[in-house]
Amino acid sequence: MTRPWQEIAEHYQPHCMDRPSLCALAALARRIDTSQLAAGLFAWTSLFDLCIVQGPVSYPYNRPFLRLSPVSGDQIEFRYVDTWNEAKQWSRKVDCAQVGSRLLNFLDQLRWFPKEVLESEVAGWSPLD
Repeated sequence: MTRPWQEIAEHYQPHCMDRPSLCALAALARRIDTSQLAAGLFAWTSLFDLCIVQGPVSYPYNRPFLRLSPVSGDQIEFRYVDTWNEAKQWSRKVDCAQVGSRLLNFLDQLRWFPKEVLESEVAGWSPLD
């Protein structure tokens, strides 16, 4: 079910002219692909949602994951799906330019990576191009 980051970027690329939020997801996938994070983040797409987990998974997947959804042309919603009760899920909406920094903040808050790894990534991640 998980796919290579470059393949995920290519999934979004044809739609970049229509919605900047999809272009931001393509840029994010390319950044992850060329970073240290690629070794510890795995993902799949569901239409235009980008779902991120800490290890390769196969369908069906019933553990917590981070879902990034384009909610408008220029905004993306981050939602941590750790319960099926949507009211109890952590979520944030950010502008496209903030997608990289919001992801790094999320990864830090949940301790998905050591702080040193995330700090080494910060310089090249904001804003996404």
